[in-house]
Amino acid sequence: MKTSIYELVETGDELPFDVSLHRVNYVPSHWHNSVEIIFVLSGNLEVTVGSQQHKLAEGDVFLINPCHVHEVMGLDQNIIATFLIPLSYLKENIKGIERISFQCESGTVRPEQRSALDQILQLLAEMVQLSNKKGEAYELDMGIRMLAVFSILMKQFRTSGSSGAMNEKYMERMLRIITYIDEHYRDAISLQSLAEREFLSVPYLSKFFSENIGLNFQSYLTSIRLKHAVEDLLLREELPIADLALNHGFPNAKSFYTAFKNRYHMTPHEYRKQYRPEMAPRKKEDISSHYLNFNHSSALGIIHQFLERSKSREVRKVETLETRAYEIDAARVGTTVKHTWKSLITIGKAKEGLHADVQQHLKYVQRRSPFQYLRFHGIFDDGMMVYHEDEAGQPRYNFRYVDQLFDFLLSIGLKPFIELGFMPSALASDPDQTVFYRASYTSPPKSVDRWCELVERLIRHCMNRYGAAEVESWKFEFWNEPEFHIFWPASQDEYRALYLRTYQTVKRISQSLQIGAPGRIITVDSVSIVKDFFEFCRHHACQPDFIPLHFYPHERIEDMVNAEFIGQMLDTDPYYQLLEEFGGISPNPDFLKERLNAELELLAAYGLSGCEIYLTEWNSTAYHRELTNDTVYKAAYIVKNLLDNLDVIHGFGYWVLSDNIEETFPSRELFHGGLGLIAQYGIPKAAMHAYELLSKLGHTVLAQGEGYIVSAGDGGYQILTYNYCHFDDLYAMGDISFIDHTHRYNGFKHERTLKIDITLMNVPDGRFKMVKHTIDRNQGSSYDAWVAMGAPESLTKEDVQYLKASSCPRRHVSYVDAEPGAALTVCFNLEPHGVALIELTPTYD
Repeated sequence: MKTSIYELVETGDELPFDVSLHRVNYVPSHWHNSVEIIFVLSGNLEVTVGSQQHKLAEGDVFLINPCHVHEVMGLDQNIIATFLIPLSYLKENIKGIERISFQCESGTVRPEQRSALDQILQLLAEMVQLSNKKGEAYELDMGIRMLAVFSILMKQFRTSGSSGAMNEKYMERMLRIITYIDEHYRDAISLQSLAEREFLSVPYLSKFFSENIGLNFQSYLTSIRLKHAVEDLLLREELPIADLALNHGFPNAKSFYTAFKNRYHMTPHEYRKQYRPEMAPRKKEDISSHYLNFNHSSALGIIHQFLERSKSREVRKVETLETRAYEIDAARVGTTVKHTWKSLITIGKAKEGLHADVQQHLKYVQRRSPFQYLRFHGIFDDGMMVYHEDEAGQPRYNFRYVDQLFDFLLSIGLKPFIELGFMPSALASDPDQTVFYRASYTSPPKSVDRWCELVERLIRHCMNRYGAAEVESWKFEFWNEPEFHIFWPASQDEYRALYLRTYQTVKRISQSLQIGAPGRIITVDSVSIVKDFFEFCRHHACQPDFIPLHFYPHERIEDMVNAEFIGQMLDTDPYYQLLEEFGGISPNPDFLKERLNAELELLAAYGLSGCEIYLTEWNSTAYHRELTNDTVYKAAYIVKNLLDNLDVIHGFGYWVLSDNIEETFPSRELFHGGLGLIAQYGIPKAAMHAYELLSKLGHTVLAQGEGYIVSAGDGGYQILTYNYCHFDDLYAMGDISFIDHTHRYNGFKHERTLKIDITLMNVPDGRFKMVKHTIDRNQGSSYDAWVAMGAPESLTKEDVQYLKASSCPRRHVSYVDAEPGAALTVCFNLEPHGVALIELTPTYD
């Protein structure tokens, strides 16, 4: 009975009722043995129950009792929430519900019922939110609210008479009748022929039909014929209206036109013209005229006007405690690891590396968690003053700022990881093509020969200054994300051609110089680009020496970049608009791991499995105003993802080191959601401290599992644990309505405190010094320390010093004795988003 007017309400495994969001086009006549509640979030629609029509507008609620035939027609761009509650579920909880009916319609509510209706609106809105959020024990929260709705309905909206629910005998007969009608509606069936089939009298069947369906037989038959005709009207544009009428049981086109206009208040041609262009783009066999595409993020945003919950306070959660116990053999032969995450860190543009504050940040990170390479954009940006043309149009070169930058980097132990791009404005073929607040020019060069000469002069200058062997150890990444028009406003053929010339220029200087491409985002479907690029490289003998990749877990990032979101993100408000438009973050906490594995398989298919691979940009978001960037969440995010992908590739370049980045207009606020590990004034965030703890791990891994790693090194043992909590489904879809500058932890799910119990077996006997480092909301998080001190808008020098001192990870020192043959046990609690490192070092007293 796939197309029957009877709808079998199917619920999921988690809930005994269904909650859904829709944008309605037209839902034809149907009925079910369930209570249905329609909650209009936006727009207008018309609901017909039996022969009664009801107009609904934004904010209206309408209840349909079981076994009442009804249809729904959208009158404009609407979004509705529907609640289908099977009578079987209600019978388990409400005695005698099958003998009760309700009348609950916003348009007819009495003044004394208004408060009760408002309570129902609140509960319905909360259920929509909970069903999308899917937090811990959300099923119980949903059930409590649904029963609360029916408690209010029983007290305020109950009417006399039966709900309309049928007993089993009548239900069986009715299903048999409507199945026959649905299968033979094209034929000339009549009430007489149907009565003969059921061995009933015509008057009895007519009364039975009207009382149980709410329509007389002829009206019901017409509604079925219209239901099927409307679907063909939209799906089969080539079908003439006269043929459509005859195909669906109407005796002629005139009767079809009359019935159609009476029901839809327009002609079939007008209906087809209005609704067909808006149908969701799906495979032909899956197309339904009932529902249209809409933005779920917008719908969820509308919900919040019906919620009383305030952003001005943190949502209080019941603490959940989960115990995790591990036994580790300290004497086992471990696995040697390189910790390739140490190879790479990033800043924005080359010129930023000359700023005093960024240089202080780089010195800080090299003291606390030293890296091998620093990757950056814009070596040829106008701010570096490398290239200009004189009055005669001849190139002039100046590497003064390049020397200052590279001298500084090498002095603190960092090698340049240079992105060859963007273009000097004087060399750009189209100076109007720019990106970022401090403009970078993205168009191809007006002269490829001059571009190649610029690249060659830069490299030869560096080899003369620093030596060939040194420069041959550097990395040169060709261009940034050429799959996006905003970064490469030319064809892929032109990109490949420029890469080839650049590759040949570099290799002509020295075959040992390392050049990599294409620097693309692996969350974007770019299989064809990859295929064409590597086939081109194979054909022209220009295979890159390494593969640079970028990762941001936005599953629709193509839309964001092509909408030129970077240019819009100059302050906080456009950020909120972008989240609503494009959605938030992938709900998959293992998205990076899965995408990297898929990428490795893709590259192996092109014979590149032995090629070095660097993630030259990665973060939990691409947004420069994502408020959770400042929180302790980022500490657990970094630790989880680096340990999940330990040594899988050759480098992980976290984007970026410093909040002082000129891609966007600088924020006046200290904690504005910047992408950096270090905030303004050199204040390290919890994310920076996560790297500091990671750097203390040894190079022999004894054990690793969900939420922990145990290593050995420097004669002792290191136990690193984390309590990662991912964004909830609402936040992942872009719902940020409950996040503000001082309340940023409302968007996570499965938050629970972990009780960690780790036992090290076969530890050498003796005394150990145990140092525990902890990062959580109470220690190691400068953002939370800032909130605790009153979230001041401006900071004095004393405020800055206080924040730096108070946001260090907690350090606790104790001593433990390992007896011969005994085990050494470490127990502690770890709060949500927390990271803890235990260092066990033998003493020699």
